[in-house]
Amino acid sequence: MANTQAKSLRKVGLDFGLISGAEWLIIIAAFMGRFLLQFYQTSIGSLGLAFSMSSFEVGIGFALFTLAFAVAAFLMRKFKPSQLKTVEIISLALLGITMPLYIFASGFAEVYTLMIVDGFITGLVMDSFMTMAGMASKDQSKRQVEQASFSFWVALALIIAPFATGYLLHLGIKEIFLIFAVMAFVAIPFVALLRNRYALQYMEAKGHKGSASIASLFKNRQFNWAVIAAFAYTIPFYVIFSYGVIYGGVLGLSATTVFYLFAAMFVGDVVTRFIIRLKSPIQNRRPYMVFAVSVALASAVLLALSSVSVAFFVLAFLIAAIPDGIAWTRGIQIANTTFEPEEIGTSTSFFSSSMMIMSALMPLIGYMFSVKYFGFTTTLWIFAVVTGIFFVWELIMRPAKAVSTPEIQETKA
Repeated sequence: MANTQAKSLRKVGLDFGLISGAEWLIIIAAFMGRFLLQFYQTSIGSLGLAFSMSSFEVGIGFALFTLAFAVAAFLMRKFKPSQLKTVEIISLALLGITMPLYIFASGFAEVYTLMIVDGFITGLVMDSFMTMAGMASKDQSKRQVEQASFSFWVALALIIAPFATGYLLHLGIKEIFLIFAVMAFVAIPFVALLRNRYALQYMEAKGHKGSASIASLFKNRQFNWAVIAAFAYTIPFYVIFSYGVIYGGVLGLSATTVFYLFAAMFVGDVVTRFIIRLKSPIQNRRPYMVFAVSVALASAVLLALSSVSVAFFVLAFLIAAIPDGIAWTRGIQIANTTFEPEEIGTSTSFFSSSMMIMSALMPLIGYMFSVKYFGFTTTLWIFAVVTGIFFVWELIMRPAKAVSTPEIQETKA
């Protein structure tokens, strides 16, 4: 009876009796951190307009933010598991302090500086949360459930953040930064409680440096597969993040309407993460990854067709986050469960940083093309072609033959 009830709880996404108290503390704190990251990513366009930036200048700001995020995620592999809680608390405090400073910023240099600083800090915040989410338990089967729960519950911030932003936008975008910064400080006590009975179970062995070489990651074909899928979906995904408000305005949509579209977009993300939870553990990942890159390609094509009708723009929004729910969730699970314990920090941080580097470069290149050379429509078609190249690459890559990994061993058991 107890087992049946526990399985029922898992099916509805609760898992209160199945995952550890430490994981719930991580989920609560990470939800607030993900809310702030989502707010940042979806509001950079409006923030730039508040400082009278052109679309090209906003593109530079978005690229600076995401590149700083990627650098932080890359450096996270140097921290040992025992240091993650301290890194998290310090980073959350710094994020809460720096976010309101946009109210006092007066020039592009100050805005760009804050974007770089906060991009770096949010990189530390989110990557340490992702790493800790795979270290709350030692047992592989329990970690699978906990990681799925982390992915699902934190994803709710993807919907709530842009909806809250759209609702409060009349207060002023810079003022909203001040309001939301409070969440960083609220998250700190939950991280501080990760001790004693709620402490992380995985800790580095004596003499362990807490990291592994990046080159060793690419010996894992499943990891390569996850990275290519992430590259494919981040193109339309982050083009929408950076172009959304500005290009929506060109098409006649208000900023508030675009923020509501962001909220609707992430319903697909949350739903697909929930489905992945119900299906886990998954041995045959190919159908999921192929579906993810297929939807990403469709979204990229719909964006390019937006000049024909605003309906295509809306449709692109509605499906663009579906690949994130699939490819990101599976990618993080691959990074956390198909490597040795000492490689987890490196695999997680590199997966996160490589994805963010891609998400920074594509919008920056896009702004350069759209403003200086081709215009929005041609630029979006170029993005669609690049997405198509990654789509073909993903199709060509076949899943590795049966390999003995911790995740597969767990499934066979």
